[in-house]
Amino acid sequence: MEISIIVPALNEEDHIKACLKSILNQDFPRKDYEIIVSDGNSSDKTVEIARKYADKVVVSKKKGIWYGRNFGAKFAKGKYLVFIDADTMIKKDYLKTVHNYLETGIAGITAGFELSGRGARIKFLEHLANIYWAMASVALNCTLNGINLGVPKDIFDKAGGFKNCTLEDMQINRDLKKFGKLIFLRKKLAITSTRRLDEYGTFGICRYYFELFILDSGLTNKLEPTGLIKYQAYVPVRKSKSNGTKPALRPGLNRCSITQ
Repeated sequence: MEISIIVPALNEEDHIKACLKSILNQDFPRKDYEIIVSDGNSSDKTVEIARKYADKVVVSKKKGIWYGRNFGAKFAKGKYLVFIDADTMIKKDYLKTVHNYLETGIAGITAGFELSGRGARIKFLEHLANIYWAMASVALNCTLNGINLGVPKDIFDKAGGFKNCTLEDMQINRDLKKFGKLIFLRKKLAITSTRRLDEYGTFGICRYYFELFILDSGLTNKLEPTGLIKYQAYVPVRKSKSNGTKPALRPGLNRCSITQ
């Protein structure tokens, strides 16, 4: 088996079908890849839909996208692991292209992506995101994005997989680049939903990438050292027991320091 594709999911009934159908529609031999949906005990029809398209559907009661990716990887038989978010579709030549790069011995790859939908605002932010990852690839060798990510399984295991951190894909960048080169492929081979844009807003997305650069550049190694880095500001607030409000961590995530 060449590739195991792992799709972490939690209550993704609106997106999972399109995601899995795009994975099945590849210019890559079907016998050479498997599809694993790693579900966090969804309460909707995600698992029911996934079982119609995936080779394996594994369910855990433990939540958190970092855990879902790691849990799915435990069942993988492929030489390479490819992680695709459940609200993301991949283009027909995605697997063939990513496989060719991984065969050269790199430690990880993320392809460029489009945002679903139309309009100048969406296209501007799509361009901004891809420019950021391209620049980080050249300047920082820090290029992997959890939306779509390919990595050799042996290197993934040596790196310890995804960590229980707020910015888990940033941390895996730092872990994997110890083992070799990381590549951001400018060719846009994935299409992801605009729900992050809907949640964060235009200003929030711009600020997110500015602060992400500060972290990636090594100017600081903590998420909130001076109050400047406010990743949690991009996550909807929840009521605290003291009747105040505070940012809500994504399920299963903890704040942590990001170390070199």
